[in-house]
Amino acid sequence: MTHDAENTLFLLAADFINYSNRSVFLTGKAGTGKTTFLKYIRQNTNKQTAVVAPTGVAAINAGGVTIHSLFQIPFTPYIPAPQGFERNSNVMDRHSLLGHIRMNRERREMLQKLELLIIDEISMVRCDVLDAVDAVLRSARSRHNEPFGGVQMLYIGDMFQLPPVAGDSEWNILSAYYRSPYFFDSRVVSEQPPVYIELDKIYRQNEQQFIDVLNKVRNNAMDKAGFDLLESRFDPWFEQDQHDKHIVLTTHNYKADAINAEEMSRLKGGSKTYQATIDGDFNDKSYPADALLQLKEGAQVMFIKNDPDKRYFNGKIGLVTRLEDNAVYVQCKGEQTEIEVKPERWDNIRYTLNNEEVHQDVIGYFKQLPLRLAWAITIHKSQGLTFEKAVIDAGAAFAAGQVYVALSRCTTLQGIVLKSKLTNSGLRNDERIVQFAQQKRSIEHLVEDLKESKNTYQKDALLQLFNFSALQQHAEKIMKLIDDHKTSFNEETKPWFEDILITIKEQAEVAAKFDTLLQIKYNPASTDAQQEALDQRIVKAMRHFDDKLQSLLQQLRQSPATTDSRLTALTYNTEMKSLYINLSLKLHLFNYCESGFNIEAYNAGKKSFVPVALPVNAYAGTQTKRVDSPHPELYKQLRRLRDKICSELDAPIYFIAGSATLDEMARYLPQTVHELTQITGFGKVKTQQFGDRFLEIINAYCEANSLTSNITEKKPKRERKEKKVKEETSTAAAIEATPPPINTKQESYNLYKQNKTIEEIAKLRNMTTQTIEGHLAHFIQQGLISVDELVSREKLVLIEPVLSSYDGKSLKPLKEQLGNAVSYGDIRLAVAWKAFQESKSEDERDNEQ
Repeated sequence: MTHDAENTLFLLAADFINYSNRSVFLTGKAGTGKTTFLKYIRQNTNKQTAVVAPTGVAAINAGGVTIHSLFQIPFTPYIPAPQGFERNSNVMDRHSLLGHIRMNRERREMLQKLELLIIDEISMVRCDVLDAVDAVLRSARSRHNEPFGGVQMLYIGDMFQLPPVAGDSEWNILSAYYRSPYFFDSRVVSEQPPVYIELDKIYRQNEQQFIDVLNKVRNNAMDKAGFDLLESRFDPWFEQDQHDKHIVLTTHNYKADAINAEEMSRLKGGSKTYQATIDGDFNDKSYPADALLQLKEGAQVMFIKNDPDKRYFNGKIGLVTRLEDNAVYVQCKGEQTEIEVKPERWDNIRYTLNNEEVHQDVIGYFKQLPLRLAWAITIHKSQGLTFEKAVIDAGAAFAAGQVYVALSRCTTLQGIVLKSKLTNSGLRNDERIVQFAQQKRSIEHLVEDLKESKNTYQKDALLQLFNFSALQQHAEKIMKLIDDHKTSFNEETKPWFEDILITIKEQAEVAAKFDTLLQIKYNPASTDAQQEALDQRIVKAMRHFDDKLQSLLQQLRQSPATTDSRLTALTYNTEMKSLYINLSLKLHLFNYCESGFNIEAYNAGKKSFVPVALPVNAYAGTQTKRVDSPHPELYKQLRRLRDKICSELDAPIYFIAGSATLDEMARYLPQTVHELTQITGFGKVKTQQFGDRFLEIINAYCEANSLTSNITEKKPKRERKEKKVKEETSTAAAIEATPPPINTKQESYNLYKQNKTIEEIAKLRNMTTQTIEGHLAHFIQQGLISVDELVSREKLVLIEPVLSSYDGKSLKPLKEQLGNAVSYGDIRLAVAWKAFQESKSEDERDNEQ
């Protein structure tokens, strides 16, 4: 991406983004290069980045997604204070917002990896929307005390252009909490004001007199001379030259459409219609061009996309000279040859996490000729475009924000024709914007701020490199998983991972000792001799950690863990792979900085890191072997029966009999129903359902081998309270009620695993969302979907206490207790989750005995 290497402010802004963690508001008059800056940062930053915009069209043009889609924010007003018990369904606070969001694991992990969030067209973003984004990021990243959860923000836009939409009813609510609807009056921006950088090198206009007038309009500084100059362009009787047409800028779509239709009807000859190719997911409200484009030879058109070969740019005007099936030819004034125009493609993307990196997945595209009829266009749609000649026809609806947008589209004052008189009120901008603009810093101040910010950023990066606490917490999380499911894992797993955890803790203690030394390195008072000594110690430390990390990675690659619980294995595999990648990244960064730490090497290391997946799969399934069983042949027969029952009921293995249960049956040889109830995992109800089938195999084996029961050698199980018997009954009932696999449910499940939302699955399958929720509830009850992916923790906290009153029939009594805070779908999914927990806990309670 090319840029002006002599534009000091452009380069300063880029350095703030790349070499600091300071949030930046990048603004500038029309034509100063804001869009160029966005593209430059996207292509040149090493940070994990996402781009969002307030509208679908703006998001497509910026190469990102809408704010509301990325963060799942509803369109209702958000208030930065608790509502209390008198809740208003038309308003959201932090509690109801986080309860509304269905944050699956992948989306949460993607937001946790995010380092830079770019918001384009920030002038149209309302203050409460930004506070809602802040609330979501703090929650998803578990960094509740940091603005935006520690994510660096880049706001791009011109506050003197189109404002945020805040209707009277919405502003009546929001005005109690906010000074204005603009983004800079959000609570989070007030807490952490961005570095204000205004690009001032104008590439669009080069006529100083016109530039001065635009500045006066922008800064509420219009004087009589400026007003008279604009007034000189007033010509209500202006008639266009047939061969040198202006584009008409008007306030409403219907006016622009009427002008374009009238001009088209005047052209002789037949028309040709070009239909867009639309594939995948692409909302019709986000179409960047007309889905059906009707053209005639002689039609005035405007390009709506920049050409990579520089033949045309967004806003260039020309006349259609030829129409072919797959191309249109356009002649632009002052050019010798006509331009062959072929369909261009706009992608609709979704942000996902791919190999620990925030990645753009194309989920749909729109392909059409990058043209639109251009005798007229709305002022709103003209934002960001450049015209040599324009007729501005705004009438009585000339709002202050639109005055500046319309005037600044043009390259020269002589290219403007005003068909409506300007008024003093129409030339005034919101005083709050003018006051905010006074935060602009001089280049000298920005240079000083950047120096300090760079120093802080480098110090934080070095401290983070030597920080092992996150790795230790991750390892402790895996250790807890192993402890919580110790009867499901094989015996080798726990001691093996305990050694790994001890090693990580030891390295965390060693690294913590460097914290004070690293702080000294960035102390301005430290001497050159101290700096040199510190640098040498840092290099030695990096070599030390290099060896230890290599050893840890080797240990992880030798994971001996096996479990017959599909869900436990899935969780173990996921966590182990993540730990492996995080250890690999730290090793990679140490290697990149082995000759001494500097931020350039650190960033280059982050960018060049290619994650390698840990080849681990702890799920033993039907292949589990028990070489230590005294009767391996019997164990094998029991396992086959267990697998057959699981297949019949479509139930997880541990619902019927886990490895520990099979081992005890083969070891203690129970031969009666009473003896079978002494086996871990077999209570009265499960014995009634499946006991005879297992006993038949055991008794046949014992008779063939002249064996007797060894149940007296087993430590007796503790007696359960009556309440637990009741729980066991509900567990067995849930197992018995589990239906065989149904193709339609499996199809919904497959789509869900492709990261489709419930709404998207319902639309694709032409079903209701309630039906899809029922399908996914089936898999929650099996343990194949975590309920946290579909129901927020805030909602589960509300639902859990009332589930004990569920009679297994109607959800209505539960809904009446919970009110509008949760939906029927949320309750249905929570009920399935409770059934899964009960089924799972039976084995675990027995194993503990």
